[in-house]
Amino acid sequence: MKKMRKALACTLTASVVLSLAACGSSEQGGSSSDTTQAAAGETTKAAETEGGQAQAEAPSGEKVTVTFWDENAGDERTEYYMQIIEDFEAENPDIHIEYLGLSSGDALSKYQTAIAAGETPDVGGLNNSWAATVIGQEHCVAFDDMFAAWEDSGNIEEGYMEMCRTYHKDGKIYMMPTSANFMTLWINDTMFADAGLEAPKTWDEFFEDVEKLTDKDNGQYGYTIRGGSASPAVLIDFIYSYLGTNEVFDANGKTTINCDEAVSFLERYLGLYGEYTPESDITAGYKEISANFDSGVSAMFTHNLGSYGSHVTAFGGTEGFSAHPYPTADNGKYVNYGGALTGLCMFDTCENQEAAWRWITYMCGHDANSYWNESIGQLPVNKSCYEDEWMKDKQHIQCAIETTSMDNCITYTSPSYLPEWGTINSTYIEPGIQSVMSGDMTAKELLDMWAEYLNEAYANYMAN
Repeated sequence: MKKMRKALACTLTASVVLSLAACGSSEQGGSSSDTTQAAAGETTKAAETEGGQAQAEAPSGEKVTVTFWDENAGDERTEYYMQIIEDFEAENPDIHIEYLGLSSGDALSKYQTAIAAGETPDVGGLNNSWAATVIGQEHCVAFDDMFAAWEDSGNIEEGYMEMCRTYHKDGKIYMMPTSANFMTLWINDTMFADAGLEAPKTWDEFFEDVEKLTDKDNGQYGYTIRGGSASPAVLIDFIYSYLGTNEVFDANGKTTINCDEAVSFLERYLGLYGEYTPESDITAGYKEISANFDSGVSAMFTHNLGSYGSHVTAFGGTEGFSAHPYPTADNGKYVNYGGALTGLCMFDTCENQEAAWRWITYMCGHDANSYWNESIGQLPVNKSCYEDEWMKDKQHIQCAIETTSMDNCITYTSPSYLPEWGTINSTYIEPGIQSVMSGDMTAKELLDMWAEYLNEAYANYMAN
């Protein structure tokens, strides 16, 4: 791991002089849900073994190949993986990791195609917003026995493991978490200071600030809305933050997403489009809204901790921007999205599960988990990392820790555990959001449609 630390030190030095960019989560997502980094084109690390196939038992002197898909590839993120893979292979000379980088927007469809064809990788990265969709197709390996036997299992944050157990109705572990995230309101400190404003603490202040910070004649907007890829995962976070509740479904199994307060919020929020946000927002994904913020087109945008690196790059250092929690609801509650995890699964086509498990647990071990999350600007899942010096020095990390420790903070989990979640969002809700933004659908019509699909999916989930 000395090489890993040396490489990180060089990278962090370069971030001030030449710029550093890190990934997003997960759309977050990272999720969420996008959690995450601007998607890059697919990249590969060529296999060193003939045929590039994992072998159940490699002949003496030959390496076993473990195929690994990164669900959210990007230039810097791939570089970090290359460093970790190099160190892993040095410590495990009998294993070769064959890396394939997928763009975040295409990853789910790539997995679904691979599952249908029986051509899945040995290990795959999963984003919380659609992890249950992949796991629900019954081709992932349960980790419970392996996890129980792993000597470092006690260092993995139990709350994250419990979240992973929700991805399948049987309550088993099919994903090992590698990063946790925090949904963040990023603000341009200079724009706010010039306007005599502070980061909004309430939703009313948020809407007021968006209007005050907009100067269309000079190409400046108060905010940028994610209307394209992964927009539903972001929007549901906003709705429940505004409502001040973590109850997505009531006691009768019906969602609260289309209540009157939610409709009023959505009318106001999507009503910002075109007047106080760029017109290009209607199809904007993470890459576009992040670029709007980084270039000074918008004074605020929402994403997660994972976009920190791109801001360091754009602002030429760590000054000029800052991370803040979502506004507090009228009832005084701050609603924290508790499911912003990314992690690794193993598919049942894997012929050498022991080798694949070694790679997965390596990513969850202290050194790799600390390096990875420091590099991409997210939260480690290994508790032994919490005392690392880098966690004490980052404003955005401290914002997440301090906010989630507040007495008025409640945690909610989006319905991402529903197997139909990803399909509902991409097929119906994302185009529905765009229809509301264009004026072809009302906010109530969108939320009523969303509620209908969620209620049906939840009923199916509870029945099976």
